[in-house]
Amino acid sequence: MKAIILIILTLTGGLAAGADTLEQRFRELPMEARRAMSPFLWLHGDDTKERLEMYIGKVAEGGNGSFTVESRPHTDWLGPTWFRDLGICLDAAKKHNLTMWILDEKWWPSQSVGNNVPPQYAAKKLVAVAVDTDGPKEFSADRHGGERYIATVAGRLTEDGKIDGDSLLDLKGFIRAGTLRWNVPAGKWRIMKFSHEQAPPLGQWKQFSVDGGSKDCVEWYLKTVYQTHFDHFKADFGKTIAGFFYDEPETQGDWGSELNRTFADWKVDWKKAYVAYKFELAGEAQAAARFQYLDAFAETWGRTMFGGITEWCHKHGVLSRGHMMEHNNLYWRPEYCAGDMFRLQRHSDMAGLDAVWSQFRWGEREPLPVHKPLWSTPKLASSISHVFGKRDDLAMVDNPHSPALRTAL
Repeated sequence: MKAIILIILTLTGGLAAGADTLEQRFRELPMEARRAMSPFLWLHGDDTKERLEMYIGKVAEGGNGSFTVESRPHTDWLGPTWFRDLGICLDAAKKHNLTMWILDEKWWPSQSVGNNVPPQYAAKKLVAVAVDTDGPKEFSADRHGGERYIATVAGRLTEDGKIDGDSLLDLKGFIRAGTLRWNVPAGKWRIMKFSHEQAPPLGQWKQFSVDGGSKDCVEWYLKTVYQTHFDHFKADFGKTIAGFFYDEPETQGDWGSELNRTFADWKVDWKKAYVAYKFELAGEAQAAARFQYLDAFAETWGRTMFGGITEWCHKHGVLSRGHMMEHNNLYWRPEYCAGDMFRLQRHSDMAGLDAVWSQFRWGEREPLPVHKPLWSTPKLASSISHVFGKRDDLAMVDNPHSPALRTAL
């Protein structure tokens, strides 16, 4: 089987500190600069020890200082054979003074855990149902509780059937054992119950993915994938093992248990945000409150998933880097980048982008309709680095003229 190598280049400020000319900087690269080049080595589970050692030798021979091992897909990801192969690669890396990065998924997208995400840890979608009623009278209803229940809110209806944001009431204090009993004030009111259900599967491969907006789900993910690798190779973390790489994770949900914490931190009325997202507030309050929901959700996913990954990595002496689905305008799509790639990748150690196969062609602004637009993606990554003060940018680029070589810049 042909090995497939993908190269990552971390874009740093300088190459060789003491070099006098540009040519010397490239001819006399110090190891620190060589670490910025990181070919991807795809493992399948059927490669011999000798073949793996040979390819890692080629990585060093080519002037690289690092490489990234990927399951594409490995027949025993997270199993004994996977860790056996990682051990072979790790020993070869030490022999050649290379550092090693590890892809955090069986294939891609990251956070699908090889199609093994239990339902309780999968992404969640907000659901809302409503009942309109006239007061004054007593209102009662069951099923205002349970594992998927979130909250019940009441709001006064305006003459045009919209909801007065200043009238919103949290009815938590009127619920006992799942039964709501509330004395409706005079006027027309809407009683809105919010809960969550399982979010749709991933756009890629139709698998379920981890809920990045809920802390317990992210903790399960880190324990299942990241901690398992640390338990096998803890002595090499922060030394030969440089960190983890994530690849094209999606954000299929629109609610997580940490969302209200974000609203509280921002001093935003969560009731207005929820109602504006699923119903409609009266007047100018609607646009602002709906935006606050979407913005807070992106921040919540960024803090909880990518902030959680980076925090775990730093505690274990390594870094976190990767890229999203940023091409074809997907960076503002809620199901791919939570609608705001900046709020996600600000929590990683590097900003990233993907430019593979024929997405870029010399002299062409829009090479393929399916990939439009591409020309803006490098600026997206560099802007994240600049805005949030990151030292490096990360890019992954294919060589479209060679099916066996992928180059990341």
